[in-house]
Amino acid sequence: MLRILLADDEPLVLIGLQGMLDWEKLGYTICATARNGKLALEAVEREKPDIVIADVKMPVMDGLALAHACHQKGPLPVFILLTSSEDFTSARRAIEAGVVDYLVKMDLTPKGLCDALDRAAGQVKKERALTGQMPTAAEMAEGLRVLQDRFLTQLYAGLIPDEARLQQEMKGLDLHLDSPCLIAACCAIHPANPGLTSAQQLKLNLACCRMVETTLQNYLFAHATSTDVLHFNVLFSLTEGQSADPKALLEPLLKKASQIVYNYFSARLLWAVSRPAAAPMGLPRRCRELDTLRLLLSENEPILFAEDVENDASASKLQVVAQVKAYIRDHLSEKLTLADVAAVFNFSPGYLSQLFGRYGGGFVEYITEARVAAAKEMLEKGDKKIYEIAEQLGFESSFYFSKVFKKSTGLSPREYQQKL
Repeated sequence: MLRILLADDEPLVLIGLQGMLDWEKLGYTICATARNGKLALEAVEREKPDIVIADVKMPVMDGLALAHACHQKGPLPVFILLTSSEDFTSARRAIEAGVVDYLVKMDLTPKGLCDALDRAAGQVKKERALTGQMPTAAEMAEGLRVLQDRFLTQLYAGLIPDEARLQQEMKGLDLHLDSPCLIAACCAIHPANPGLTSAQQLKLNLACCRMVETTLQNYLFAHATSTDVLHFNVLFSLTEGQSADPKALLEPLLKKASQIVYNYFSARLLWAVSRPAAAPMGLPRRCRELDTLRLLLSENEPILFAEDVENDASASKLQVVAQVKAYIRDHLSEKLTLADVAAVFNFSPGYLSQLFGRYGGGFVEYITEARVAAAKEMLEKGDKKIYEIAEQLGFESSFYFSKVFKKSTGLSPREYQQKL
């Protein structure tokens, strides 16, 4: 049932309109009447009619002014205006005010009024459909954010074909990446509880991603984009002044953001940071450079900068160290001597020691770090006894395991478990 408001300064006209049709039978109800435009406007705000039938000439506020006032606030109500003569100037102004019909009183018949109401009802339905489908401002902002993230993911992967497409997308998505220094950072999330479900991992990722972005944006432009449930990228756009020493600028900020995340969620963040790119189309190459760097991240080295890799030869050596580290993590229960691991990769022990000393933080140190990290995960799961963990991780005894663990963490295995 559509709601109708009648507005006319002549009482007889109001009575005539109410008696002209069987309103209820036609699907309408007259919710209010008014004798001038000001009272009609108050009734519109109070009764929320769908259709207003109003005289063009009324005291205080005329029908056209009433239509304009309502039209400025939204598409509803729809207006049908009545006039005593065919005034084409008023008719044109009525169209500009969003009026759907303009009827001459002397020529008004039940059929003519019904036809006008049908047109008005159709317009009401269209406006309702549009209003129902239009997203709120918050939904628009969230939708824009999703599209920006999708575009940046494609950019990182090298899927933007050319500069023209890049500029078109950035303009449409309100992204301003014209800074002289763009830096991408890949962040890995290490949750305190490794047994999180996929839904819990996703929730943690979104929380970490937004918290990091909010923290960093207090200091510089940063846009965080989730890549999978335990990783996200952050794009930094630095000004000319900020780009003088990116590492000196970013390292303390990443440490600060990581500490905040750890305080809230007990999750550790590990960062691989690219070398600067002078333009957006240079970001895919910078992101590929991070693939090797990511493998070298650890709790002892939670932030690594690609600028520390001097050349392609260094990158190749980093790749070797990453492969050795992966082998160590997969064989923690075994006796891992420098000579044995070097033999697996056909290196001399001296060369592997030198390689680790420069790019891996030390061979023995890494094995200890990897075993302690694995021990933490087992202690957090709580399904194994301390001596079982020591045995599974290749320690000589539970006593030696406890000694190494406490030296690394400041807590004995039992104390660490009790603090969880």
